[in-house]
Amino acid sequence: MKILMITPRFPYPPDRGDRLRWWSELEFLARRHEVWLASADTRRPGPAHLDVVRRCCRDVAVFTRPGIWCLARAALRLSLAQSATAGYCFDRRLARRVRRWSSQVGFGAVLTCSSAMTPYAELVSARRFVLDMADVDSVKWRVYATRSRWPFRALYSLEARRLARLERHCVRHHDICVVVNERERRKLLEGTCPRATGVLRTCVDPAQYTCLNALPESRAPVREPVIGMVGSMFYPPNVRAVNWFGRYVWPLVRAARPDARWLIVGARPTRAVRAWGRQPQVTVTGYVPDIVPHLARMRVFVDPVEGHLGVQSKVIVALAAGRPVVVTPDGAAGIDYGQTPPFLIAGSPGGFAEAVLRLLEDDGLASKLAELGRRVVAANYRAETQLGQLEHWLSAEAAVAADVLRHSAAPAAGAVRRAPRHFTVGAMERRAR
Repeated sequence: MKILMITPRFPYPPDRGDRLRWWSELEFLARRHEVWLASADTRRPGPAHLDVVRRCCRDVAVFTRPGIWCLARAALRLSLAQSATAGYCFDRRLARRVRRWSSQVGFGAVLTCSSAMTPYAELVSARRFVLDMADVDSVKWRVYATRSRWPFRALYSLEARRLARLERHCVRHHDICVVVNERERRKLLEGTCPRATGVLRTCVDPAQYTCLNALPESRAPVREPVIGMVGSMFYPPNVRAVNWFGRYVWPLVRAARPDARWLIVGARPTRAVRAWGRQPQVTVTGYVPDIVPHLARMRVFVDPVEGHLGVQSKVIVALAAGRPVVVTPDGAAGIDYGQTPPFLIAGSPGGFAEAVLRLLEDDGLASKLAELGRRVVAANYRAETQLGQLEHWLSAEAAVAADVLRHSAAPAAGAVRRAPRHFTVGAMERRAR
């Protein structure tokens, strides 16, 4: 197939949850098909990163614009009764490139990552249109509104409503819309059409963590009492998680284990996160090019994030790396694991501290959870299984099957169609021509 993939950020390096998901999709599809990548971003990818992606793709277009410009565009879109998020991601240069590719290449399928990028899909003629929403962003904005003060509460509530309207159009006018788990799918179905949704779990390659899992001695629990967190440390839920752990859990752990150390790994830490690094036995790393050496130091991995926010990709990574994990109930609910949880679950500060201390003291429990986590990742998050389903959704065979299910005639061989012009921001690009 000839596939166009559209992302709101350059998908490499896979150093955060959304990029991890997009890169696994791109790498898998590019091994089996011809892929063109179109991205908009606020930061220009480094030459080495760009070269890695170019080796995978037939062509790559990534256009960058300053963050302040994106915010101005978002404010304009919001004032015009449209989604600020879609306005933030719009770039007319990328729109022109996508339209040119469509006329020159003749795509068989379009994979759009994020509802905010659907205006670009609108410009393409193809047989299949698949939207990977990952999370239901309108619900995130609604959560942000409940935790913010005026005037942000009003702005976030407004954006939640605008994005929900855009998401309804996306689901109805794409062949299929996929999200990371059933929890996100239930959110999506509350106000949309159920016949065109699916679940595509975020994939992790266990081979990346071979050095942590290959030999029997490497599978033994880490001896040093290092408690670790990983994530984008400018992302508000992660910042709240760090502050909650630091204020309410860390003092309890230190009281019982004065030798414990706390390792906070992640890019662009806010001032509040950096402040924890000034305390004894706490390290804030900032951005690291490779998290594997830092995972190797962790006796216990913790993820105290609250809120029903998609899936915690960092937890999947920690499980694949064989780290014993403690999560909140909200974090656990986003992971598919069957009957037995591969981590300890705790919601209160006392319960969370108790779970961390158990894993620091009990080698047997730590080893049992580490092995169970590896098995869960192998069973539920392998690329061959998950991304094989994505490949099917993008294929012409899926188009024929969908037509049969709708009791309509199968499309003629070679037939293409244009994306429906129902997307909220579509008129913006047409006015910019």
